[in-house]
Formats: sequence, C-alpha cells, structure tokens
Amino acid sequence: MAIRRIKNMDNNNTSQVIQNLSWSHLRQANRASLEPFQLALAESDDVLFCHEIVRVIPGKRVVAFGTWGGKPVVAKLFYQRGRAQRHIKREYAGINALLEGGVLTPALYYHGTSKDRRVHVLLFERIMGAPSLDSLWQGRASIKEMLPLMQAMTIELATHHVLGILQHDLHFKNFLVSKRGIFTIDGGDLEIFDTPLSKKESVDNLGLFFSQLGLGTEELQKTLFQVYTRSRGWLVKKADVTGLQVAIEKWTNRRWEQYSKKIMRTCSAFVRHDTFNSMAICDREYESSALLHVLKSPEAIFSWPDTEMLKAGRSTTVVKFKMDDRFFVLKRYNIKDSAHWLRRCLRSTRAATGWRLAQRLRLMGVATAKPIAFVEKRFLGLRSKSYLLMEYVQGEHAGEFFTNHADDQVASEFVAQQMMALFESLARLRITHGDLKMTNILVHKLKPVLIDLDGMCEHRTALGFKRTFQQEIKRFMVNWRDNPTVYNMFELLVQEVYRRLDV
Repeated sequence: MAIRRIKNMDNNNTSQVIQNLSWSHLRQANRASLEPFQLALAESDDVLFCHEIVRVIPGKRVVAFGTWGGKPVVAKLFYQRGRAQRHIKREYAGINALLEGGVLTPALYYHGTSKDRRVHVLLFERIMGAPSLDSLWQGRASIKEMLPLMQAMTIELATHHVLGILQHDLHFKNFLVSKRGIFTIDGGDLEIFDTPLSKKESVDNLGLFFSQLGLGTEELQKTLFQVYTRSRGWLVKKADVTGLQVAIEKWTNRRWEQYSKKIMRTCSAFVRHDTFNSMAICDREYESSALLHVLKSPEAIFSWPDTEMLKAGRSTTVVKFKMDDRFFVLKRYNIKDSAHWLRRCLRSTRAATGWRLAQRLRLMGVATAKPIAFVEKRFLGLRSKSYLLMEYVQGEHAGEFFTNHADDQVASEFVAQQMMALFESLARLRITHGDLKMTNILVHKLKPVLIDLDGMCEHRTALGFKRTFQQEIKRFMVNWRDNPTVYNMFELLVQEVYRRLDV
C-alpha cells in the first residue's frame, strides 16, 4: 500500500520516509499511534502529505491537515471495510448540495481513492486562521461580545433552511469563522429538500442549535429567535415561541440521553480500555502515548518527582502534574479498609460518578474542570480504587478573588453575578453541589468555575431540591460573614435568584 510514515515532517520537509504503513496498520491505528504519513492517490500525480492528525475514528476514518500539490488541505480518509464508499458518497452529496446552494463551504480539491483503491479520499481547502464556532463560544469572555457573531450564525442557519438544507448533526464544530464569512463544513448528515423547510421543521432544528448555547442563555435565545424570524419574514405567534421552548427542552434532554451513553463506551469522542484488572475511559482529543501510560499505571503519577501534592486526605488524594506540555489534576479515591471496600465494590466508583457529572455539567454549559479520563481498578470484577483525571484550572479561589479585587467594584459585581448565574443553572438541573466553600469556586479570567464535584447530588423531586438548595446557599453565605461588602452584594443577588426560581 502506498502509505508511508514521515518523520519530523512540515510543509517544507517531506522527504524523510521511515517505512511503509500497511492498510491493516491504518485500520488498527488510533490517535496515539498514528504518525504523520504520505499517501499516493489514484487520480493524481501529486502525493498527499498529512503532517497533523486532527481526528481518528479507529477502523473507520482519519481527518488530517496536510499539503497536496503545494496547497494546504484538510484530508478526510475513509477506510472502513464495506462502508467507506457509502460514507464518502453521503459526504460528497452533502458538500455538493452546499455548493449548489451558494453556501460558503471549503472548496473540494479532490474526490477519489488511494493508489490501491482501498482508501477513499476527500481533500478540502484548508481555511487558515479560521477557528470553529465551538472554540469561540467556549472561550468567550461574555455573551455580549459574542452577540454579533451569533446573530450572523443565526442568519446563516436561516439561509440553510430557506435553501431546504437540514443538518441533522447540527453542532458548533461544523462551522468555521473567518474574515471571509462563516464556513459550513461536514456534509455527512445533511438532508436536502426541494422547497424551504416548513416552520415546524425550522423551529425544531433551531431548537437543536439553541440547546447547545447552554443554561443561562435564555435572553440570548430570545434575541436570536427575533433575528431568525425577521430573516424568514415570519409573523411570530405565541405558539411559535412555545414551540421553540418545547424544541429546546426536547433537544436538551435528548442530547444528554445520547451523550450519557457515549461517555461510558468507545465512540467517536471517547475510547474505552478494558484489561483483566482495570477499566479506563478517556477523551479521544487527549489520547496520546503519555496518556495511555497514565491510564495503565495511574499510581505511578504520585511518585513522579515533579508531581505537586494538592490534597492528601484519607478519602481522596489530589495531585497536579504535567503531561504533553499541559497541566492536569489526578484525584485518587482511596479505599480506607476492607469494610469500606465491601461497601463500595458493587457500586459505581466515585471516579465514574465524577466523570458523569462533569460531562453533564459541561454539556449543559455549566463551567467546571474538563474531565479527561477515569480509571477503575478491579479485583475479580469487583471495583476497588478509582482515579479521575481532569484539566488543571488556573485561577484564584473565590475568597482570594474578592480580597484581591476589593477596590474594583465593577469586576467584583460582574463575577458575583456570574457565580449566582452558575448556581441558578445548577438549580434548573435540580443539582446541588454539596460543598460551596470558597475554595471550590475558582475564578479564571473573570469566569467562575466549579470544582470538587464529589458531594454533588441530582434531586428527583422539586421539594427535595428546594430544601437542599436553600441549605446550600446558606452554607455559601457563610464564606462572606467576615466581609460585609461581599456578603451584602451576594445577599441581594440571592434574593433575585430565589424570586426567579420560586424557592
């Protein structure tokens, strides 16, 4: 097969060939094992050089940045036996529909196969310096600064609907933002109609889009719905607003229902590793040889010379360490004695629970440290120690922030409002944190982030939640009893939240 690995490859140096890479090797490759490579194409004399692996779905496809004929490209390689041709046909048809409709999308340079016809290939123009809508939304400083872009995105979505284009897999990563405009990428899950989408179909698809804005964005949703309806020339009725709210709630619940299954198994976003005495799941985005080593031997991290001890408790041990040029936090959930092990061996581990809760919060737009992986040690199938790996959040805890910004009333009030919005979002999910002391709220770039989710509780009834939420807020206010200025500021905000939530 005409695939070769390339060492130390960049756009100006593509000559250091190491060895041929077999098709079977490619099919078994994951992000950690796949190195830069070159691929000879059947319908082109120019060789494709892939120097940066973007995404790997083992046994199915690879997305990579590379060069072809001297041009920077995004390469999509499909190689799943029996299905690759069907997948590339669907993608090709979707891209053509976008092009025919005049939708801004990266140019398609090549549609064909590898030299041996075993890999199906699409090569797209690489839009340099164009971040995804998802990365911009996740990194936003405020909703206000994102408003012009989100309005433009809403008009773009309205254009799709007028053209009869329905994206079933509509998510923020499918849009790139550049000076040339908003590019739509990924034509793999489009449905094309001969006429504009009906109001019902449009509102439902808009509900899917708005559900990804997360909790606490209700005012933004109202504004964007007005932008959308003006773009479509609709006269808005009360039933339309109600229909949108129903669609948002439906998609919010459905997204979590589907996602909660993905986070516990191997899929496009996560990979599960099972051995005789352990089970581990990690985020594919972070998959590397170093991470796989950590998953195999998490206990070794605690003895690394550069590891920093953050907490050495009887119940949990928490350390900070560096891997792949990033800082991470590893939390070990200790087993105190044999009796403790007997009580926990048949239950879900605390690491698995923390993993699930963190994933749910982040999906709903609630700021918390990003979960990277978790590991469960097992003995004869019974659960034992467990480990939760998270990104390290750089920031000062809430107490430090309000002390250091005592003379900056604007920043203090802004962060206080953001913190109460965070609690209100939890309340709308009927979730209580369980330990709202100031050290469990970090402030990074004026954005509060919740950490230490071990005491978090999902309430089944409104009554049970109401009682616990009030107790939690009382505990939170204890943080500020020695700081009357901050206490009074939060007291006013708490009353506003109580009125909105009717608690």
